[in-house]
Amino acid sequence: MRTTLTERTEPRPSLSQRLDRMGEARFGLLLLIPTALVLLVFLALPLAYAAAMSLFRIELTVSPAWRWAGPGNYISLLGERAVRESLARTLAFAALTVGSSVSLALGAALLLNEPFRGRGFARVLVLLPWAVAPVVAGVLWRYLFHSNYGLVNALLYQAGLIPAYRVWFDSAPVAILIAALATAWKTLPFLALIILARLQSIPEALYRAARMDGAGAVARFRHVTLPQLRGILIFAVVMQTIVALQSFDLIFTLTRGGPGQGTVLLSYLVFINAFERLSLGTAAAMAALLTLLIVLLGGLTPLLIARRPRRERQDG
Repeated sequence: MRTTLTERTEPRPSLSQRLDRMGEARFGLLLLIPTALVLLVFLALPLAYAAAMSLFRIELTVSPAWRWAGPGNYISLLGERAVRESLARTLAFAALTVGSSVSLALGAALLLNEPFRGRGFARVLVLLPWAVAPVVAGVLWRYLFHSNYGLVNALLYQAGLIPAYRVWFDSAPVAILIAALATAWKTLPFLALIILARLQSIPEALYRAARMDGAGAVARFRHVTLPQLRGILIFAVVMQTIVALQSFDLIFTLTRGGPGQGTVLLSYLVFINAFERLSLGTAAAMAALLTLLIVLLGGLTPLLIARRPRRERQDG
C-alpha cells in the first residue's frame, strides 16, 4: 500500500516549470511587479503627498503649521497675474521647443540616412549633445551668447551682420528663443536617433514604385516618407512637449528667469515658491497644475492627430 501511494505521488513542479506553464499575460504582469513597486514608492506616494500639501496653507516663513485651505490655493493661483504670464510663457516656450527640435531632428535624420563619406563620424557627432548634462548645456549656451566675449557675437560681428556686440539676454522674447534652441539642441540626438531608425525600416520597394510612377524627391518625401514617419513623429512631439513643459535646470543656469521675470516658466515659478518664498502649499498647487497641463497636452496631441486617418478611412 505504501509503495502504491509513493508511486502515485507526483513531485512538486519547480519554479522554472511553473514559469513555463504560466501564460504570457500573467508572466508579463509578474515582470512588472518590481517596476510597479519602485514607481509606487518613488512616484505615486510623493505625488499623493504633494496633492495633499496643495490643499493646505504652508508658509514656513510664518509658521510650520498646516492650515486647511481646500481649493483656495488653486483659486488664488488662477487670479494671480504672475501665474497667468508664466503659463503663457510656458506654452510659447513649449511650442518653440517642439517645433524647432522635431524639425531639426527630422532634417538630421534625413541627412544621416543618405550615404556619404564620413557618415559614421557625423552620426557620432550628432549624439554628442545627448551626453551633456542640462546644467552644463545651460552654462555652455550662456557663454556662447555672452555680451562681451561670446562666440555668437564674435561670428556675427566678423561677418558684418551686427554693428557691435549686443546683449542677447536683455530681451525676454530673445531669451525665450535662445532657451528653446538650447533645449532643442540638447534633445536633438534622441529624436534624430528614433526617426533615423524608423527611416531605415521603410521598405525600399515603396521608393522604387514611386520612382516608376514618376515621383520626384519632394513627392517621394510627401507621399512615402512622411506617412511612414507619422507614428514616430507623433511620439517625438509628445515626448518633446513633456520635456519642454517641465524644463527647469537649463533655464535656471541659462537665464535665471531673467530679464526681470521674462523667462520664468511655470516650473521655475514652482521653484521660487517652494525654495525661495517657502510657500509649500502654493508650490504644490502650481506643481499639480503643471502636471495636469502635461497630461492634457501630452495626451491630447496624439488623439487629435489620430483622428485624421480615421476620417480619411471614413471618407474613402
